[in-house]
Amino acid sequence: MTSVVTGGPRVESAAGVRRILVLRTSALGDTVLATPALRALRERFADAEIHFVTHAAFVRLFDELPFVTRTWAYEPKGRHRGAAGLLSLAAALRHAGPFDLAIDLQNKLATRALVGLARPRSTLRFVKRRGVAAIAASIVGEGPILDDLPAAALYLDALRPLGIERERCSLAPEVALDSRAETEAELVVAAARGAPIAALAPGGRWALKQWDPRRFAEVGDALAESGARIVLVGGPGDRRELDAVAAFLSAPPLAETSALDVPALTAVIGRSSVLVTADSAPSHLAQAVGTPVVAVFGPTSRRRWGPLPDAGAAIALPIGCAPCTNHGKRPCRLGHRACLDQLPAKPVIAAALAALRAGRKNGGKAAAEASSGEIVDLAMHVARSRLAIVS
Repeated sequence: MTSVVTGGPRVESAAGVRRILVLRTSALGDTVLATPALRALRERFADAEIHFVTHAAFVRLFDELPFVTRTWAYEPKGRHRGAAGLLSLAAALRHAGPFDLAIDLQNKLATRALVGLARPRSTLRFVKRRGVAAIAASIVGEGPILDDLPAAALYLDALRPLGIERERCSLAPEVALDSRAETEAELVVAAARGAPIAALAPGGRWALKQWDPRRFAEVGDALAESGARIVLVGGPGDRRELDAVAAFLSAPPLAETSALDVPALTAVIGRSSVLVTADSAPSHLAQAVGTPVVAVFGPTSRRRWGPLPDAGAAIALPIGCAPCTNHGKRPCRLGHRACLDQLPAKPVIAAALAALRAGRKNGGKAAAEASSGEIVDLAMHVARSRLAIVS
């Protein structure tokens, strides 16, 4: 359950709030999913400046958002490394202030320090767990599974003390691409010569969430047979997964994005007719730029991390032990990872082809509708194969 710790005087009226400081410095997907909270803050505090501190690698995604006044690039491995670096950034924030309100959506040591050093009049902190659950998470790196609400809704719930009601807010994430990112993306996809682009994103930070590259390649081949050109999407850390999928494809992909920065990679996704992805940041980036998503899920929560209903489909085997982890950090506790290893390509292909044929405007809904029947088939597949596992 999400809760909020407040410090300083309670914010009762929007009239007295002139400057708001919001912090979310990692990870990329989580930061994108925090944008509905930023948008809600603008609606609540129409006349206030909203300053957003986020990681330098993806700060450009938020520079031109209409509800953000100013972005601040945080470089934890560069100029803001260590205590001296934090002091430097905090001094710059104080100079831009004073801030009437700070909202720490990260709530880690560095952001807590920045908030304290920035000296806001009031502070809200995003707290996912308290008591025993918080202690367990700090020791083993995993607390109770958060499976009741989408991640964007959790961030909005943190704003309830400010008079913001999550139920009245859109959960759709948002980014703004600059001309540099758009130009770099156009160079990547130009060779498609007008053919639809199907993006595959097989990577991700945690191996537990990664689907078999051979099945990703099956999906890619099916999309290519329907006339799409395949682009492999990922960053420098995803090269191994990108190469593995490329090796199983029947024909070489049009391009891969590991040499691009995050804004340009996002722009490539924005030029795609569909994105097939693991549970990873590209899924959220696709929603933010309006590209239909087909996301392959295993150990993590579709409800928390999956695409919104009209944005695409989340495909998963309906087995009893999933979801078993919030982020996928630890190995499968049962030792078999049946949730992904037994997931066939067929339902993913069906959803992706439906999105491709429906076009960008209606592709997400088409993928979701196509996947609903496939989920029933998957349930029968589980029953036949006796894969249903009691956790």
